[in-house]
Amino acid sequence: MNALKSQVVADAVEEIIKQAENRLPVDVIKALVGARDTETDKTATSQLDAILENISIADDRSIPMCQDTGILVFFVEIGRDARIGFDLDGAIYQGVKQATNSVPLRPNAVEPLTRLNSGDNTGDGLPDINYSFKDGKAITITVAPKGAGSENMSAFRMLKPSQVGSVKDFVVETVQNAGGMPCPPIIVGVGIGGSFDKSARLAKRSLLRNLGDMDEYELDILQAINSLGIGPMGLGGRTTALAVHVEKAHCHTASLPVSVNIQCWANRHASVTLDAGYDLTHLSEQYKTRHHPIEQHITKHHLTEQHKTRHHPAEQHITKHHLIEQHKTRHHPIEQHKTKHHLTEQHKTRHHLAEKHMTGQDVPHHLTTPLTRDDIMELQAGDIVYLSGTIYTARDEAHLRILELTNKGKPLPFDLEGAALYHCGPLMQKDKGGWRTVAAGPTTSARMTDMTPQVLDNYNVRAIIGKGGMKNIAPVLEERCVYLAYTGGCAALAVDMIKDVRDVHWLDLGMPEAVWVLEVENFGPLVVGVDAKGRDLYEEVLGLALK
Repeated sequence: MNALKSQVVADAVEEIIKQAENRLPVDVIKALVGARDTETDKTATSQLDAILENISIADDRSIPMCQDTGILVFFVEIGRDARIGFDLDGAIYQGVKQATNSVPLRPNAVEPLTRLNSGDNTGDGLPDINYSFKDGKAITITVAPKGAGSENMSAFRMLKPSQVGSVKDFVVETVQNAGGMPCPPIIVGVGIGGSFDKSARLAKRSLLRNLGDMDEYELDILQAINSLGIGPMGLGGRTTALAVHVEKAHCHTASLPVSVNIQCWANRHASVTLDAGYDLTHLSEQYKTRHHPIEQHITKHHLTEQHKTRHHPAEQHITKHHLIEQHKTRHHPIEQHKTKHHLTEQHKTRHHLAEKHMTGQDVPHHLTTPLTRDDIMELQAGDIVYLSGTIYTARDEAHLRILELTNKGKPLPFDLEGAALYHCGPLMQKDKGGWRTVAAGPTTSARMTDMTPQVLDNYNVRAIIGKGGMKNIAPVLEERCVYLAYTGGCAALAVDMIKDVRDVHWLDLGMPEAVWVLEVENFGPLVVGVDAKGRDLYEEVLGLALK
């Protein structure tokens, strides 16, 4: 019998990270398809279509579905009879480092105060490894990549013991405050009881449960959340959350700790079980390695025969290759669209959404950068835009540096006249002396809200691309700029629309924070979330939710 070795564990960790980043569990896909097939709002339908197309592309090409590959959270169950003759923490760390290069993963781990990036997704306390024990000699390792967009919307409250009835209100309030920022439709993990930290761990672990597994209490909270009408990406619709999972622990008689851990639609996780005497034995039921059948998964842009719309039986599962003829959408016969999630030929690219799914004008706007004031003044909230030309990525650190140079009277190394700024921290990979875009979806725009007025005061930026909206931004944008919403998490979908990486500036800030100069063609669909005339779709949706 061969003893379990450190490198076997490291390789297994590398494999499950790859599986988690590239392929969603079947229950999550089923929930998303169910949401799409019951949606009545056109904008919401278009967002869900984009999500499903993105899932297919990522799985087929074996690339991360979202550019935010997250921090790596592990749950390790160790058999009481297992014998481990090596540093298990070290093996998991090694697996993370290997995956950073091979998947690849975006370097996300930074020192909290200096913000220096470690470059390999490890550091003090990262990856986050949680241990527990079980019977037997097997070791089960589960990885759950956690992106910042949804994690940042999580919340904790120490309620009084007399406020048991307020738990539901706190959960709903947390979701309402989050709006479109965590990329809804979300999964809501709730931890009740224990201690300050225990409740948070309960909430996070609950996200690993099957989405269809909810009791009456959880379904009641889910109904209250969906009645808000926040909808996919915060632009309105029937489905704000796919599931609510509550985990409880006994707590002190004088305490009632409650944590809410919000998870975006990309509820990524995968597991592997290792025997103390053998190599990698099997992945969890939701994830099969290349040595196992993959019929239950989707790949190249197709849903399965069982994956019917709401007009078909509910027992839906994902398989490998084809969307059968009977899998009609509500709006389109299959002959009109090569698959449920493809656009018509008029859009020049298979990754755009059908025009008739859109709100605003009947025909989308096709614009080319640099943009003029006239270009943006023609746009109205709810319109659809496809953008071609040059766009610049810019996140927190890039905005800070732009303003630092501006305040010192120094020029920028790029031209923002008529520019489109993309709130994005892409995942890039070196390729033949240049750079290749692996994944490039939007980041949460709210983090740049406070810096945007000064940027617009100094530069004629005409469009901001992002997700989730920016609070009270409409007066700032009026007469000079528009906010264009791209579907959060759809980073694989964006790749084909990025034709070239023209340049990169300020790589010293790290890959996510650098300014990448991207040449794009028909980049979209982009929803005009905030126009230059004072209308803000996000504020309108939240206003209805408050009522």
